[in-house]
Amino acid sequence: MRAGIGTQLLWDDHEFVVIAVDYRHALLRSLTEEFVREVVIEELLRMPDVVWRDVRPPSTEPTDLQLVAGLPATERRTVELWVEQLESVKRAVDAGSDLTPLLADVRAALRPHIEASTETVRRKFQRYLAEGVVGLIDKRRFNGRKPVIDARIAGALSHLGAAGVKRSSGTRTRTVDNVKWMLEEDFGEGVELPSDRTLYRLIAAHPTARKLNASARGRETAANKPGRAFGLHGSLRPGEHVQIDSTIIDVPSRLLDGRLNRAELTIIHDVATRSILAAMVRAIATNSADLAGVLARALTPYDMRPPGAREHRERMAATWAGQFMITQERLDEHRLAQPYIFPETITTDNGKIFRSRAFREGCARLGISLIFAAKETPTDKPHVERTFESMVTRFVQYLEGFTGGSVERRGREEPTGEVLALAQLQELLEDWVAIEWQNRTHVGLADPLLPGRHLTPNEMFRAYRRVAPEIHVPFGVDDFIGLLPAKTCTLQDYGINFKRRVYRSKRLPELRAAGARGEGTTRPCRIRYDPHNPLYLWIEHEGEFVPFRAAPDLLDEPMGGDIWQESRAADVDADRAVREDAAELADRMKRAQWVRPGKKHNRKVRAAEVDRDPMHYTSKAQTTVREEPVNKAIGDEVIWERGGGFSLLTDDDGVWERLT
Repeated sequence: MRAGIGTQLLWDDHEFVVIAVDYRHALLRSLTEEFVREVVIEELLRMPDVVWRDVRPPSTEPTDLQLVAGLPATERRTVELWVEQLESVKRAVDAGSDLTPLLADVRAALRPHIEASTETVRRKFQRYLAEGVVGLIDKRRFNGRKPVIDARIAGALSHLGAAGVKRSSGTRTRTVDNVKWMLEEDFGEGVELPSDRTLYRLIAAHPTARKLNASARGRETAANKPGRAFGLHGSLRPGEHVQIDSTIIDVPSRLLDGRLNRAELTIIHDVATRSILAAMVRAIATNSADLAGVLARALTPYDMRPPGAREHRERMAATWAGQFMITQERLDEHRLAQPYIFPETITTDNGKIFRSRAFREGCARLGISLIFAAKETPTDKPHVERTFESMVTRFVQYLEGFTGGSVERRGREEPTGEVLALAQLQELLEDWVAIEWQNRTHVGLADPLLPGRHLTPNEMFRAYRRVAPEIHVPFGVDDFIGLLPAKTCTLQDYGINFKRRVYRSKRLPELRAAGARGEGTTRPCRIRYDPHNPLYLWIEHEGEFVPFRAAPDLLDEPMGGDIWQESRAADVDADRAVREDAAELADRMKRAQWVRPGKKHNRKVRAAEVDRDPMHYTSKAQTTVREEPVNKAIGDEVIWERGGGFSLLTDDDGVWERLT
């Protein structure tokens, strides 16, 4: 959100109006008393008792001047001439003048520059009334002619190049053979083919056929470029043009259940300053709730986020900060130096999550205009696409478990024992953006008069603010929480059970009593949670967000962190095998006690077997036990007769079988 000269605010029970601003200070005049106050803008924005009034996001509707400015110089001059003449006609018609003589006057006025008939002028005027400046822009596209080598050979090469965009790459020999076969099939012996050496030169000079033996990905990317000259979208100020996109990174991360999976990276990139406004990693695939989270991070500075954000970050950052004596204060210093930029327009692709109702309505509610890029046209958002490549080079490839990006670059064995958890990867990513990306010079931020001098994103932002000072009112804690994912839970006597964690608050009895329907009843409640901050969640209650903190766990106990670290380092495969074996044995033990419902015969047979068992205490069989067993000799072998109830003894030697 943007505030400027004329914006009113309430501070210290006084109403003020902004009368002047520069890159650091704002001049406020009291509306009730005769005095003026000068204040530092950064201090004013962080004061909790300041209430801003009539702070609205700037209009994101493109103006006529913006539309005309994006045209080539010749076409822009033509459109400006039409607008000048047709606007005077419009005013005259509104005043009651006849249209026909006015059209003749326009034709005469344009004759030195544009040759047009009266009917053409009439159609132009009708389109101007219906569409505005857009109706005057010539939408035809002119393609330049390709150099003609040979009509039939060049046609065959063009056909092969177009048909092979999504095919696997081959060698130049395959392309030569395909050209010969295609010409023979279409024209028979009527085409006099040059030598293979000449065909190789023709293929190397052809704009599309030469890519058939190159990278398949590069060939598909080149085919998606528009068939015309295109330029980059210029930005006059920070936030005017912002791009968002997602990509899968080639680094495994540990999920909540311990499994390893590649994560998906989503970033919001400002074109004017090359700043990364927000970055988030999530398990594949990112959904609309995750987009709300990354948008909340872009609109809320680090020091104005809800409680628990800094504590959770310190826990996660301890893995790389404590080992190399990096203090949390140094990390926080760079986090706080990141610029706050409110996006006026966001350019995105046609992904399902970006076209979701939740994302579109959220942007509309915030006053952010969405621009959807054309399908398979990466040139519509080139800055964020190039930023992904830079992040792989500068950040991703240094992470544990990096897979190289392709099969031929992947090692046979990659260590995965020290792979970061998803929450750790998120905090490390945000630290890297604040420290390296925002303070590294960018080739796109070069002075045209001094091309050797490049600026960093932070330096570029400060330069914009010195030239065109603006007051950006950032989102507060409640605004941040309002953008987080929501879920309905149950308020229990002990608190809230969410994702196997128990959350409690001192206001728990109050909230329980507010919705209780009797003694011992539970109350449904709507909560807000941050996927990357499990320490806190918030309950919506009477227009406020009541924080609930996670109950102390093993991490808070002495040696608790070491215990969990040792458990994560254990042999996961061996543990899984033991659990599976134990589960199979338990299933068999319970299966032995099961009788199919309705099978009375099974019960009768089992009862009869029990009754026949002389060792069972409920048996009805009478067992006669002789004090002295009778021994019979069969040859040299002495057979001991059964003398008692030893029905469970094994008959390994077949004695009882011979006796029967």
